[in-house]
Amino acid sequence: MKKTAQKGTRMPESVGTGQADTDRAERLRRESVDGAERLHGEAEHPDGQTAYMPDYADDRELLRSLALSRQNERLHHDLATERKMLLLVREGRREELERLLADWNLRQDFGILSRSSLLRHRKNLTICGITLYTRAAIEGGLNAEVAFTLSDLMIQRVEEAHTPEEVDTLSTSAIREFTDRVRQARENAGSGTFEACRLYIFNHLYEELPLERLGQAMVLNPAYLSRLCKKETGLSLSAYVRREKVEEAKRLLELGEHSLSEVCALLGWSDQSHFSQVFKTWVGVTPGAYRKRVPKKS
Repeated sequence: MKKTAQKGTRMPESVGTGQADTDRAERLRRESVDGAERLHGEAEHPDGQTAYMPDYADDRELLRSLALSRQNERLHHDLATERKMLLLVREGRREELERLLADWNLRQDFGILSRSSLLRHRKNLTICGITLYTRAAIEGGLNAEVAFTLSDLMIQRVEEAHTPEEVDTLSTSAIREFTDRVRQARENAGSGTFEACRLYIFNHLYEELPLERLGQAMVLNPAYLSRLCKKETGLSLSAYVRREKVEEAKRLLELGEHSLSEVCALLGWSDQSHFSQVFKTWVGVTPGAYRKRVPKKS
């Protein structure tokens, strides 16, 4: 139940005078400094003197906002629910996430991230969420480069949205996308050693990847690394690299932004006929035939 201030009373601009108040102010200042030092360590001026790190309790705007939020009973969402949601993303648990989203999407206790525009508020809120989902997904096993690139694209789409409703749809889509990708990554994950090699191959797929280079990158004997790859994927390391390059070539052909010769050169093949031969071995058709039969991705 809200309390009503007595008529005619107001908070004074300053509190008290005299030695007792001076001592109290000094004690409060010292406690604030001690707290800042514990949290952040002592900051020093160039002359070696310890710097005072102000507490936000001195910030009138913060105090005013805190007062209003409690007077109007508009407190922020509880952190436990947010942590539960990020755990579901991190573990790829889509079904449980859907049950949580049913309530989450109806909540209005996320603070105010823009005073001038509801659209800007929703965009800021969604960008904050995407940032959290990205980190949770990486912790859950999603390739970091994939996660960060996906985050970039999602935020770009959010910025291009024209209505709050469109932003809300993108927000829900983002958390679902990250959760699904984590689950897929976990299902396809191998041993820790080979996962590191798989990540290296993914990040350097547009470069030459001889066994010696991969061995040096993993600080492992190339022959041992190839045996490990065979155990994890059923393919030798050289064959695995060829397959990954062919899969990337398929994606480039589906995009339709490069000629066959450009795709060949981008992925490190110096001979287009050899590229076509390797491609046909893995896919069953030549690169030209594949391009004709698949729809161009938008």
